[in-house]
Amino acid sequence: MLNSHKSGLAAALVASFALYACGGGSSGGSDSSATTTTTTSSAASSSSVASSTASSSAASSTSAASASVSNTALGWASYYASSSSSLTGGAGASTAKTYTVTTRKQLLDALYGGSETVATNGSYSGGTLDASAKIIYISGTIDLNTNLAGTELTDDYYVANSCAYSTYGFSTASALWTAYETAYNPGTLTPGSSASLPSGNAESARACAAAMQKQVVMLYVPSNTSIIGVGSTASIIHGNLVLGTSSAAVDNIIIRNVNFQDAFDFFPQWDPTDSTTGRWNSAYDLVSVMYATHVWIDHNEFSDGSRTDDLYPSVWSASNSTVTTASDGTDYTSNEVYKFMHHDGMVDVTKSASLVTLSYNYFHDHDKSFLIGGTDTASASAEHPGVLNVTFHHNYFKNLKQRQPRVRYGMVHVYDNYYENTLDSTGVYGWAVAWTVGQGGKIYAENNAITVPTTYTVSNVYGFSLSASKLTSCASLYSTADCSAYFYDSNTLLNGSTVDVTSAIYAASYAKSTSAYVSTTAIWKPSTYYSYTLDSASTLSSTIPSSVGVGKL
Repeated sequence: MLNSHKSGLAAALVASFALYACGGGSSGGSDSSATTTTTTSSAASSSSVASSTASSSAASSTSAASASVSNTALGWASYYASSSSSLTGGAGASTAKTYTVTTRKQLLDALYGGSETVATNGSYSGGTLDASAKIIYISGTIDLNTNLAGTELTDDYYVANSCAYSTYGFSTASALWTAYETAYNPGTLTPGSSASLPSGNAESARACAAAMQKQVVMLYVPSNTSIIGVGSTASIIHGNLVLGTSSAAVDNIIIRNVNFQDAFDFFPQWDPTDSTTGRWNSAYDLVSVMYATHVWIDHNEFSDGSRTDDLYPSVWSASNSTVTTASDGTDYTSNEVYKFMHHDGMVDVTKSASLVTLSYNYFHDHDKSFLIGGTDTASASAEHPGVLNVTFHHNYFKNLKQRQPRVRYGMVHVYDNYYENTLDSTGVYGWAVAWTVGQGGKIYAENNAITVPTTYTVSNVYGFSLSASKLTSCASLYSTADCSAYFYDSNTLLNGSTVDVTSAIYAASYAKSTSAYVSTTAIWKPSTYYSYTLDSASTLSSTIPSSVGVGKL
């Protein structure tokens, strides 16, 4: 049940609030070869919350691992222009604003202070997000794809109970997709940059069902919130937490100790203009950081769960495709045209989001992992230089395909992470690339270790996607330096050997274009903004897997 009082388990959890809800990850740096970088900016502020020691066994079911967990937030989430400010999340929450939730409805009540209205079908409306300090403890598994009674919803339900049926006459998802293939298959609607986007009854029906699912599975998180998993079994599945909207930016949010799984989009959209083959684009990340600042995401787990994308047949059959291979789900890796993508990002940071740290998380079994910046076009109200500043440290990336991360415009610090992928390119989530520098992206990578099949070389570590015209457009609003792409790395280990990614990405990008390439001229350094300690990259393969994810606080 939803508890808004501090008796029993909730009281014990609140007693150890600093362990769960203030900045950190391990203090790190016990290796004799570790080096310390000290901040040189008076504006940098280390974020911490006064703590008390947990004495209750209920609050410290995993306390054996907690001794090495620092009470200090690191990276960009700790950066404040004023040294008097700090990341606190829901610290100081009143008794009435301290919740333990076990259902989607209870989670909504905690986020909205009970002011929202939830319909029988699970969609919700009205109400105002509660921006006062609050602590929300997640107990057990919360399924976001459920109706008011807690029943999990299906693709057929969304079709039959939306305008897909009432207006366009489709009663099942299979009937909708059969009509979709007939109308828009690549053999009829040839993909390419000049292709027409799908329009007509089948696409309108898909949009109807998709809109209904969105009303159920997307939940919005207000400012001054800590979302904390209880013990080692707290999960949020089948939905998307969203931090900030264009009309309501948020600040000061902490998310810890939760297993996020399977934000499954039943109704991806086909875009024939996306690449030369066309692509299916799904709508939901596990966590979307959009118009949010000072966000700390720590000691969580993220994955596609058991519903990996290859298990679902393509909408397109061989007879209606530009590709002759049949697709029954087993051909997922054969061609982009067959990838019926049901999952989007793990944690995407887009729009004007900034000052975000992801640390000590376990990310695994996923394709498009972290998109930092969602468009190449700079805009004062969304993506542009000056926002999208993110730190990744001490995370474990296992069997992720790409975007680890992919960066546009932001200053992104990637240090002390361990990447492991035992799959080659033919695997469902086989390795493609770690770091991709997009338009104006600025990656500063230090002491990361990568273990992949031995056939891979340094060219499989990086990627880039840059446009000279977008650089010129951005430079009309900001300086050329601010709009330029930049990459720096040091002590990158690829299968145990040091590689020079900086020189490789510069050479490859400059060879492709002398007007828009990845610069190696220093544009920024993390130590200007915050302090941090580097661990030896050679130790990460043994230390990171055992220290990340849920149940370690």
